[in-house]
Amino acid sequence: MGVRKSRQAAAYARRRLLRMASKQQKPVSAESLEAAQYFFLWTSLTASWSCFQVLELYRSRWQIELAFKRMKSILGLGHLPKKDPESCRAWLHGKLFTSLLVERLIGAARTLSPWGYELGEPTEPMA
Repeated sequence: MGVRKSRQAAAYARRRLLRMASKQQKPVSAESLEAAQYFFLWTSLTASWSCFQVLELYRSRWQIELAFKRMKSILGLGHLPKKDPESCRAWLHGKLFTSLLVERLIGAARTLSPWGYELGEPTEPMA
């Protein structure tokens, strides 16, 4: 599946491609510059899935990947310091519980107001 990127995203992808090629002292082909205008996604899903559904599924999967990456870096989930299965399970449960609490606190902090009342969910990010 291929979806055309926005002009801004395509321009960014072309600049990035040219910058990487320059660092490696390699030329960029016209085909590569053309392909930079598209987002390609390969899937084994059946054709009954719409393009929109596949992209939404991919976005959700990507958010899960980012959550695990955050857990690994912030909470140190990259290495299990325990040897036996019981200790590993307890250690993982503790880390997962901690990460859920951290995510909850981050969500609460986004609506924190210095005036003492909740601001509600932001409609759009400011930055």
